[in-house]
Amino acid sequence: MRGARTRPHAWVPTTVGLLAVVALVSLPVELVVGLVEHPVVAPAPVVTLLNVGSCLLLVWSGLGLRRLEAARALAQRPSPGT
Repeated sequence: MRGARTRPHAWVPTTVGLLAVVALVSLPVELVVGLVEHPVVAPAPVVTLLNVGSCLLLVWSGLGLRRLEAARALAQRPSPGT
């Protein structure tokens, strides 16, 4: 059955692409960090707690909205008997 083999060397482009990605990732990247006049100071613990709390509120509200939307979708779905 010759028709079953469409491309005998289909792995060649994949291998070349993979090698190109590995070569690009392995290139050295130079980062220049400029020194600032004022030293960087860690924020106060209260600020950190407020940031963490606001992020948690965003995540929880998003989960709540997804749950609410799933409940609405189930409520609007017609019953199988009708």
